Amino acid sequence: MKKYVALAALLACVPGTAIAQDTTNAKLSGVRAEARIGYETPTVSDSGSIYKIGSAVSYGGEIGFDLKAKNVTVGPYAVYEFSSVSLCDSTGCLKEDGNLGAGGRIGFILGDKTVLYAKVGYARIAFHGTGVLNGFDTHKDGVQGAIGVDVNLGKNVYLMVEGNYADYGKLFGTNLQRRHLAGGVGFRF
Repeated sequence: MKKYVALAALLACVPGTAIAQDTTNAKLSGVRAEARIGYETPTVSDSGSIYKIGSAVSYGGEIGFDLKAKNVTVGPYAVYEFSSVSLCDSTGCLKEDGNLGAGGRIGFILGDKTVLYAKVGYARIAFHGTGVLNGFDTHKDGVQGAIGVDVNLGKNVYLMVEGNYADYGKLFGTNLQRRHLAGGVGFRF
């Protein structure tokens, strides 16, 4: 059910007039801001076994700046996403508080309205405990990478889809990772 609500929220973000705009003069550089919604799975792994902390919907936003040089764009980005991931039993819960990321992005312009891009940068994930884990608040820093595509709907409005992987190193002796698929709508200023 959460997946359908997330998809409906994403589609509601797309202005109807943007779909009818001419894309031949699509803006592919400059300051950009986007609203994002996704599905994520933070995991821990040890000795070849992978365990899900949980899977849930995430939502947030990204800002960035793209500088265009011929058929390539480069620039910085910063992203923050809230999450509803939690791992609970009868004694308490471990809940994900959110994800922060910042780094660089390189894009390859395909045609007059599409950018295929890759990102790499810093990532931070935060957790909060309740019940017997009350007072357990921690975060882990790591590195993230992503591959995605932006498709302009008009001169300034675009849709995006992105796959992201983050590795946070060890948390209490086990490896911590995050796998994430996001979609969204953005605007270039």
